[in-house]
Amino acid sequence: MIRGFYNGVSGIKTQSFGMDVWSNNISNINNVGFKASTPEFKSIFYQSMVSAGNNPTTDQVGLGAVKQATALDMSNGTYQNTDNKFDFAIQGDGFFGVKDRYGATYYTRNGAFDIDAAGNLVDVTGKFVQGTMNALTPITPSQNALSIYGNKNGAVEAYSVAENANLALTDPNAQQNIKLPNFLYQPAKATTKLDIVGNLNSTRINETTEITLDENSYTYTLDNTAKTLNISGVVTDSPNVQKFRANDNITIKISDDSGKFSEFRTQVDENGAFSLNDARLAYLDLDTAKISASLTTNQEIPNTQKMSSEIFTATGEKNLLTLNYTKKVPQGSDTTTWDVVATITDKDGNEVASNTGTLVFGDNATLQSTTITEVGGVALNFTDQSTTNGVYRGLTSGAFASSTQLTKDGYDEGVLKSYEVVDEGTIMAVFNNGNAFSVAKVALYHFQNDQGLAKMSENVYAKTSNSGEPIFYKDQSGATILGAKISSNRLEMSNVDLGTALTEIIVIQKAYDASSKSITTSDEMIQTAIQMKK
Repeated sequence: MIRGFYNGVSGIKTQSFGMDVWSNNISNINNVGFKASTPEFKSIFYQSMVSAGNNPTTDQVGLGAVKQATALDMSNGTYQNTDNKFDFAIQGDGFFGVKDRYGATYYTRNGAFDIDAAGNLVDVTGKFVQGTMNALTPITPSQNALSIYGNKNGAVEAYSVAENANLALTDPNAQQNIKLPNFLYQPAKATTKLDIVGNLNSTRINETTEITLDENSYTYTLDNTAKTLNISGVVTDSPNVQKFRANDNITIKISDDSGKFSEFRTQVDENGAFSLNDARLAYLDLDTAKISASLTTNQEIPNTQKMSSEIFTATGEKNLLTLNYTKKVPQGSDTTTWDVVATITDKDGNEVASNTGTLVFGDNATLQSTTITEVGGVALNFTDQSTTNGVYRGLTSGAFASSTQLTKDGYDEGVLKSYEVVDEGTIMAVFNNGNAFSVAKVALYHFQNDQGLAKMSENVYAKTSNSGEPIFYKDQSGATILGAKISSNRLEMSNVDLGTALTEIIVIQKAYDASSKSITTSDEMIQTAIQMKK
């Protein structure tokens, strides 16, 4: 019976412990990122009344229960949308890292962050959020940039950021305080390369064209007495005359130094021969007469296309690079050749540089060779032989619609416009010149045993020997990955289930009452035993 007293006392103590844990869960039900705890109990020890011997069971009496642990429930809580771009929520496993002013690092699921007066990304208690920073370099801005910023006297702390669009996490021990300066400045960068992607429409264009014939293709005689002209010749296929047809018109023009002229027409036969006899030239001075002959026929004419792109000088001045393409005709059966003239002009239209060359495309419309690679120090990249999923990227020449996609490096000077958060916790600096570069990437820490973390005040955890050291996940290629998704403009709320918590409180209350009853009942039994002596 004496054991009943002590068993009841241990039951009251353990149920009091359980009540403390569950009431703490309920009190933190609106705490951002809070993780519920579950009280766990264990038996103290058992006393064997008799040895087992040959009996199939053991005669043991338990000597009460005691608290064992508070197990963390690391399941995700509900998510709530917010208007703050620096509010982060983890969808999956992991913890944010925050460092206090003494250099101690803690871990939290509470992603309610913001920027302090010094430009540091901090949590609600002022701890510094940890992550990988892009290189920031102190810089002296231009007067124009200072004017845009609103500080013309130049007494301002400004930085430039390295060109990096995809920032990768470094090692866990290499993380640092995330700093987002108020003034980021990008000096102008000269354009050094232009990537040209698109299509030069090679669809054949036929048009009625007048072609001046070579003087060697015909002969003529002038009769000064009779004032007549006799002329004959043969039209042959040549670069100028791609293909003649029977009955194509031949126009013969005779003019003198006084400006008087006469025109006559005849036709070619199927062999290209033509002639004109006894053409009357009554009013012309045949001593100064000049004669020319031209063929009017339907043939392919050159396709033309124009591409242009704004480029930048090292001082930030804007120039215009123009590419004028002219297809060589007649087009070959296996290749298509284009002449290209590349010209750079300044803002006033003055020519700065120019270059010419040819582009030869194969029967699959892809570029085979080029004789022009740059203009004015700007490299012209007409083809990128690296492919994406086996797809050719570069300039083509096929019988389909013209298209243009020009990509250049270089830019005008830029001043920070805003910070924006993209997927996976990357913070981008957006400049007023349209550029955007990564400034920082929020780190996501993982542990071998989340249950081993120690709960601290202010909703943070500290690593212990049970949790192990923080680690970063890596993919098969060895690149560091977050291992979970980080969303901005969103917070993870407490994962406490109020229904479960209230039910557990009722159970604990009943267990507490029952434990107290075991004490009073044991007391009554002892009193009865004492009364037996009277």
